[in-house]
Amino acid sequence: MSCSLCNQILIMKGSIRPNIATFECGHHFHLDCVLKHAKEKMSTQCFKCNPVVVHLPNLGDDRIIAMESIIKARQDAKEKQTSSWWGQTSLKSMVNAGASLSTIQLKGYIPEDFIQDHISWKKCQKTYTVDALMDFGFRWHHMLVMGFEPGDFKKISWNQIQDLQLTASDMLKTSMNIRDLAALKLEPYQLNELGFNWSDFVKMGGNARNLKLLTDDMEDLKTYFEPDKEQLHKAGFTEQEKKAYKNVQKTTKKLGMIF
Repeated sequence: MSCSLCNQILIMKGSIRPNIATFECGHHFHLDCVLKHAKEKMSTQCFKCNPVVVHLPNLGDDRIIAMESIIKARQDAKEKQTSSWWGQTSLKSMVNAGASLSTIQLKGYIPEDFIQDHISWKKCQKTYTVDALMDFGFRWHHMLVMGFEPGDFKKISWNQIQDLQLTASDMLKTSMNIRDLAALKLEPYQLNELGFNWSDFVKMGGNARNLKLLTDDMEDLKTYFEPDKEQLHKAGFTEQEKKAYKNVQKTTKKLGMIF
């Protein structure tokens, strides 16, 4: 499927839809294309369902010439900033060449320009450190639009997760599963701080066998995520499966429950 505004491919994998805008009618476009179209045509309606022909007011030849001159001057300034002794250099080519983010910043680029040029987060993460990208100004909403995937969390530290002010809800937007979460090797208290609960684990495919990847301590599961007897039963915590966990008896006695 392609965007009718730019004729470029739309990247959609299940619920992961970076840089995708979907109208109520069901038509899909690139988000940046829709924003540009809305600005140019002064319309927020679906381009396919409601083609817009805008008749701009007659401002007089002198004013039109003046506006065109301003637009041209801004374009020329941008081209001049991104040129080098061997010729014109685009943002994408600068990133591909490994130009430093400080150099790119001096050219006047911001995170939104990376989105506009369809530069993926994976490409950025391969070229630059997460600290450098955050210093440049990248935030979670940029990263998500740029195609951030569950595996990309592996290169983000706990301190960076806190600096980005991420929550369980944010992380679940990447369609991560319980094994993706376990691969981050976060402690139960950290998962609790992010806002993960038992229902989240179930939605991510959590069960008695793979929840052990998060922690093999039954007391941790009960303390931080508070599943009740029925929830444990639905997750497959049979007597046999509980043997793979530590502190089962201690937890049972503490809560006055028999699992």
